[in-house]
Amino acid sequence: MQPRDDRSFEPLSNRTYLKTPENVRLAFRLAGPGTRLGAYLADFVLRVVIFYAMAIAASMLLAPLTGTGLSTGLFYVLAFVLEWGYGCFFETWWNGQTPGKRLFGLRVIKTEGYSIGFYDAMLRNLLRAADFFPLLYAAGFIAAASTSRMQRIGDMVAGTMVIRERRPELKGEITGLANYEPFSMNEFEHNYRPAEKTLEAIEALFRRKLSLTPARLDEIAMILAEPIGRRLTSFDQIKFAREQPAEFLFRVLRSLRAGREADVTGSSAT
Repeated sequence: MQPRDDRSFEPLSNRTYLKTPENVRLAFRLAGPGTRLGAYLADFVLRVVIFYAMAIAASMLLAPLTGTGLSTGLFYVLAFVLEWGYGCFFETWWNGQTPGKRLFGLRVIKTEGYSIGFYDAMLRNLLRAADFFPLLYAAGFIAAASTSRMQRIGDMVAGTMVIRERRPELKGEITGLANYEPFSMNEFEHNYRPAEKTLEAIEALFRRKLSLTPARLDEIAMILAEPIGRRLTSFDQIKFAREQPAEFLFRVLRSLRAGREADVTGSSAT
């Protein structure tokens, strides 16, 4: 009797692992079909509300042209733009999230672990029609069930995946972080903010900074500083991110922690 290959019986996992150039293994929790469906339905409801609001406004403006067919054509154009442009717009400008994804704590990222761009968002949303074929996202469901990262057809072509993010929690005070001058987040394009996993990595690096030489600290920090720095709008700040990557990351961490503390304080006051 041939021995059974236990690898065929490995349990399915909702986690995927990526390895950085420094051989640091990062774990991401994949979004399952239930939460993705919930996010899709939330976005669908919002799209319907937006469509009817725009349709009412358009019908009032085009009231003199009623019966010419122009108003009907405009409604079709609005429906098309919302269907194909809604996800592309929000996922580009909200760093991989739509309102529905934000509500359910989901985010679209590249399979390499970094943020998606306009081309990625456009590609995965345009291919939503292929996922819908032949009915009720059957092709997309089969594709997601067949891939280790639960990718629908649009995700496989765009090289993206949908992950679940942990809700941000304030941790204890980090000794010495207050010595770094925070950035204004307005200095980042499109209201960009790093993902929670990225912030956790920066915080872990900060806590280890005394055990590393300055050269080694900057060498490791450059892995994250370079892609985050490209999101800055100021050339001087981009240059600063490249020349002093560790200090740049710590200032970013200080900025976002300060923002969270302000949000929590404001919520407590109300």
